[in-house]
Amino acid sequence: MNISYVVSNRIPSARANGYAIMKLCEEWATLGHVVRLVVPKRKHGLKDDPFVYYGIKPLFTIARPPSSDFLGKSRTLERVRYVLDTVSYMYALRKLGFSNDDVIYTREYLVALVLPKRNLFLEMHTLPNAGFLMRRALQRVRGLVAISAGVRDALVNLGIEKEKILVAHDGVDPEVFARANAHRSMWGKFGIDPHKRIVLYTGHFYEWKGTDTLLEAAQFVSPDVQIVFMGAAEEELENLRYKGKNIHIVPYQPFELVPGFLKSADVLVLPNSGKHAISREHASPLKLFEYMAAGVPIVASDVPSIREILDDSSAFWFTPDDAESCARAISYVLSHEVEAREKISRARAIVEKYTWHARAQAILERVAI
Repeated sequence: MNISYVVSNRIPSARANGYAIMKLCEEWATLGHVVRLVVPKRKHGLKDDPFVYYGIKPLFTIARPPSSDFLGKSRTLERVRYVLDTVSYMYALRKLGFSNDDVIYTREYLVALVLPKRNLFLEMHTLPNAGFLMRRALQRVRGLVAISAGVRDALVNLGIEKEKILVAHDGVDPEVFARANAHRSMWGKFGIDPHKRIVLYTGHFYEWKGTDTLLEAAQFVSPDVQIVFMGAAEEELENLRYKGKNIHIVPYQPFELVPGFLKSADVLVLPNSGKHAISREHASPLKLFEYMAAGVPIVASDVPSIREILDDSSAFWFTPDDAESCARAISYVLSHEVEAREKISRARAIVEKYTWHARAQAILERVAI
């Protein structure tokens, strides 16, 4: 089949969704399909080769129709700049040819409004609103891919037939983690003592991700336990407020180094907030599957979105948005190594079902119907 995957993302970028998009295209191409990724040509941002940046095999092409980049130039009047850039890109897409495509795929409902309806599929990661434009996009598509059962259920509540929706969680590449080396010495260059216990969170610091809860939890664990936050963009680091000698902030690291950092931690934390639907019910965090593949005990916020994947046999749970509960779970893991090893083994067994290859195959089987 000829497949066009159309998004408005900056690629490459420090955001995890860029990797997820590129990886799905790679897997489709590996399965023998002709794949074209369509992304806007932006003036600002990273200029790296995205295949090199993400460690992706160049098995597909990337088309870059021109688009404005007001948002890349400045963050003032951010919402207005976003709208202008989106409209500019949507106009450019109307001029791009899709007549040779058997499948047109996107993960943005606004983009779906201007793409040809023939064999159009929309991947949903949350439901930002139920306004006219989103409902119009849902009516135009042939099928929907929900990133979680929570998103599927929300779509069904809007009146979408359940049979029209495929649930396909995010995934992981087990080979990447099998190759990664867990050298504790790598922490030294960030002022982190490799001989002390390391509790690690990777990803952005958005409120719904629950990082404030983990920050506060640092005061309730032993001073010898180091809480490490890794991966925020520069603007997030500027807004972050933290205190405590056992808290360490590590900026975004190249993708190829992250598996090694994960494997060399003592505990990995997924502190999703229970206050936001995207976190509580909709999310399928890419980091969750990476944590599972890393072979390190996982402490997770007890929310339905994470319960879709993990259970009591594979994770240690704490009450969402409760810093003391989070700290107790971390301390418990560090003092119960046998139980931790058992849960590590179970998490590794579960994650074998959630590879990028399996995800790509499941989606192809649905779009080919």
